[in-house]
Amino acid sequence: MEHNQVTKIPFGIFSQAPHLTKLNMKENQLRSLPLDISTWTNVTELNFGTNQLAILPEDIGVLVNLEVLILSNNALNVLPSTIGHLKNLRVLDLEENKLEQLPSEIGYLKELRRLIVQSNRLTSLPRAIGNLENLTYIGAGENLLTTLPSEIGYLSKLENILLNDNPYLHGLPFELAHCISLQIMSIENCPLSQIPPEIVAGGPSLVIQYLRVQAEPRPSSQGPI
Repeated sequence: MEHNQVTKIPFGIFSQAPHLTKLNMKENQLRSLPLDISTWTNVTELNFGTNQLAILPEDIGVLVNLEVLILSNNALNVLPSTIGHLKNLRVLDLEENKLEQLPSEIGYLKELRRLIVQSNRLTSLPRAIGNLENLTYIGAGENLLTTLPSEIGYLSKLENILLNDNPYLHGLPFELAHCISLQIMSIENCPLSQIPPEIVAGGPSLVIQYLRVQAEPRPSSQGPI
């Protein structure tokens, strides 16, 4: 049902096909999701990318078997707190929406591997992101981020973090250096004025080294008693 002009999902689609576990409705004209979405209890993958959705119903939280949720290129400006009920979610793609913040309940998504919030209006990421112990990828470029939470340092499995094109991002928490699996960090077109310019000019790997040095405990200046 992708690449069509569908404006509405048929009511009862999953009751008529009880063994259906994946639904791909990308590149349509959907403005809302059906009222019976709470009955889609067997679904594991939903793709609503490139539609016109402005609201995600709170009943989305009932879909506890959901593993992949793609909502990229819509018009969402808020997520319901019930998103935190999706305990099996592994991929959450919210790229190119109008989100100004993420609910703290996102920290309950303990199985989440990929969080994609590129091209939104986010000014911060919730501190609860530090609870996402299985997260390997964060795409948060092209936002309005001013800082990152220090709790990001708890993400020991994080391999990739994209922060490019955040015009108000002037610093990075030294706790980012605690992400021991980090391999790729994109910081192009971020001012990072709180980090020495020669460090920033050296690229992401040098920035991580700098943060790591900042994170090291400093010897006490107090002399012997």
